[in-house]
Amino acid sequence: MRQTFLRHTDGNDSLMLFFAGWGAEPCMFAEPESGMTAGRLPYDILLCWDYRSMDFDMEVPRRYGTIRILAWSMGVSMAGRLLAATSSGHDISPLVTDSLAVCGTPFPIDDQRGIPKAIFDGTADGLSDRSMAKFRRRMCGSSEALDQLLSSGLTRTTEELREELLSIRDAVLECSDVESAACLWRRAIVGTEDMIFPASNQRRAWESLGVPYVISDMPHYETRLFRQLLYQQDSWTRL
Repeated sequence: MRQTFLRHTDGNDSLMLFFAGWGAEPCMFAEPESGMTAGRLPYDILLCWDYRSMDFDMEVPRRYGTIRILAWSMGVSMAGRLLAATSSGHDISPLVTDSLAVCGTPFPIDDQRGIPKAIFDGTADGLSDRSMAKFRRRMCGSSEALDQLLSSGLTRTTEELREELLSIRDAVLECSDVESAACLWRRAIVGTEDMIFPASNQRRAWESLGVPYVISDMPHYETRLFRQLLYQQDSWTRL
């Protein structure tokens, strides 16, 4: 997977490690030009995206003293899978002070606790420019939000996104320690207007794991929420 700093300041000892969802790009989570942040943040923000490869450079997060993990959509499963698979010599779990999952679950291909298998397989096997456009419209929840997303500077091709989705499916099917991966999460946000991960399945997943969650009247992807969670340092305490 690719790792890109959204924010980096020399001397910061804390890191927010953000696992994005399928099809994500850094432009989707760019820092707003004004009105959101006030000067220097006391943490760096490292975005993990493009899951065509599951290779991960552990040396970057291991440089920090504390880590918060934020994950969205398929990134919830990818983060849990990664941390469950790390050996004790490279484990960053002792550095994690908090973790938050947004509009996703540790069971991404699951009829009861994630995306129903038939829908996931249909999306992966039949992905085209047209179906990708429909997916983004459902992901954003409105035409206005979709227009905002499309104007952010997306560059990835449909073929690249198909490769990524198939890689994610393989990774999910190969993960043999789902329960350990699920134990990573301390709290979650469930979007009631989510048309990708059904809200009822999100609730069922977190309740089965005993993970507390909050309900938000949001679609699968909402720019405003991510700007708050990433760039407002007190936003997690106000959930």
